[in-house]
Amino acid sequence: MPGAAIFPEGPTPKVSASTVRDFSRLWTGRLAHYRLHRNPEHLEALLTEALRFAGLHMENDLSGSSYWSKAPLARRVALLLYLVDKGVVARVPVQGRVVYVATEGSAAWAACQPSMTSYLVPTLEFLAAMPTGQSRQSRPARP
Repeated sequence: MPGAAIFPEGPTPKVSASTVRDFSRLWTGRLAHYRLHRNPEHLEALLTEALRFAGLHMENDLSGSSYWSKAPLARRVALLLYLVDKGVVARVPVQGRVVYVATEGSAAWAACQPSMTSYLVPTLEFLAAMPTGQSRQSRPARP
């Protein structure tokens, strides 16, 4: 049903089915298979995971940005998954959860994309707020 909430309960904000279609329409790389997936719960799980990360893990780091402090959560999720699709951000399993990690050269990639020129500063702020592969590896393991 168009416009119906696919996340009706729990701590995760609601996202409409039409928003999910809008997100996935741009995926042509690593997430392209989600556009045609027969099991919508897989797409829902991916979005729930991205919502939690963009909302909980990135909120404080982006609060100082004049752009991201006012942008809706859906915009953060859309950019996060777009960057995952392009291979600029990796989904890394850590202790049973997925963490999104900026890959080496992610800022340089964003700077070279003509389609992102208008959003380059917010995109670079977003990438700077993310953990990197190096920072993740340098953290001590939890007992």
